[in-house]
Amino acid sequence: MKLSNGFQQKYYALLAIISYAASFIFLTLALKQLPAGIANAIWAGASTLLVAVAGIYIFNEKLNWLQILSMLLIMVELIGLNFQKV
Repeated sequence: MKLSNGFQQKYYALLAIISYAASFIFLTLALKQLPAGIANAIWAGASTLLVAVAGIYIFNEKLNWLQILSMLLIMVELIGLNFQKV
């Protein structure tokens, strides 16, 4: 969305819309197998990490040690939720 410049760049705006639609489609598919709370936690955590990593690589954003630690904790949470017996 940042690259769409307020939806002025049509290519990036379309890419953002497609990405959001795919995100909701995959969440809906996950809800067939997982409880809503677990699926939402995984969806939120994974999307947070993916957006942060994209920001690092695409926009050269820098993270401080607390942000890196927080992202590592999100990764631990995601691993824990995926190994949890449902």
